[in-house]
Amino acid sequence: MKKLLLFLTASILGFGSCVDEVRSGAQELDCSRLYELKTQIEERLQNATVGIEDGMYPESSYKELEAALEALNRGISEARAGMFILQFEVDNYVLAAQKAINLFDDSMIASVAPGTPAELFVNGVDRKGYIDFGSSPDFTPANFTVEAWTKYPDGFIETTFGSFISTFVSPLPYKGWTLHYWGTANSLLRLSIGSNNANPDLTLPTIYAAAPSACNEWFHVAGVFDTSAKKMSLYIDGELRASADVADAMVPCATEEECRMWAFVEPKDKSRCMSGYIRHFRLWNKAKSEAEIRELMQAEADGTETDLVCAWDFTTKPEDDENIPDKTGRHTAKLVGVYKWTALQE
Repeated sequence: MKKLLLFLTASILGFGSCVDEVRSGAQELDCSRLYELKTQIEERLQNATVGIEDGMYPESSYKELEAALEALNRGISEARAGMFILQFEVDNYVLAAQKAINLFDDSMIASVAPGTPAELFVNGVDRKGYIDFGSSPDFTPANFTVEAWTKYPDGFIETTFGSFISTFVSPLPYKGWTLHYWGTANSLLRLSIGSNNANPDLTLPTIYAAAPSACNEWFHVAGVFDTSAKKMSLYIDGELRASADVADAMVPCATEEECRMWAFVEPKDKSRCMSGYIRHFRLWNKAKSEAEIRELMQAEADGTETDLVCAWDFTTKPEDDENIPDKTGRHTAKLVGVYKWTALQE
């Protein structure tokens, strides 16, 4: 009878905390966020206009949000039944609901005409979206500098490994390189290469530095590998943040299948994913100096530079999102899955 009264009282009050019917003295769980998100989803479903015009939401997105509400209601029912013991069980439903809301909000139709100055956001979490730069042995030169401007939203990475730009190939022998984030809190930016001295447990030649902590603010990142000096360097906003000597050269990609380059999801391991923005992405077949990195931050590439492998600005809505030529004219990128162009305000 006592448990029944507790259950009914919690129901009336809205379940600020979960009912624990498993054991006395167990951790008190906070389920209030489940109800907040339930209200947010219901309001969106009630007020959204479904259609194909600007300001409307695609029918597919609406149905996905309905499914998310159904899943959230199951979680609330389990909370009411006292089925949760640990807070992470509640938080898993919270995370899924929040992601569903973010996806729905981002799906609102806002047409951007080709040639319009715009920002590109790629939702790579859960392997939903990425940029495919194609396949070419040019993407793993002996000496290289990879650089881009980027920013990321809150919750941009959920696992311990999120690939920003990568040609990485595994298993042994590991080949290529990867510029990626490590850790979901206080994330590290890392540059790793596949080399002959890499260990089977994926202990690779790697350097890392603390990533900027502010979300939704642009910053410049550059990773450099110098074969002759056998040295790796990592720059953030033109400042050297990490460097290390490397005992062996990078193993380049050999076949077209291996030589893929992707952004926001690693080509060979799609669990290594993240979300974010990108602009002025360039790959050079030269190990740039710190002074050169600082110049690159503010410089425009026109495609004629002798040491430029490829370059995409991603600052203007292209004619075809699945056929975006790079500035050298030698390579083509395509946007895959969930992404969004947002017109810049004049």
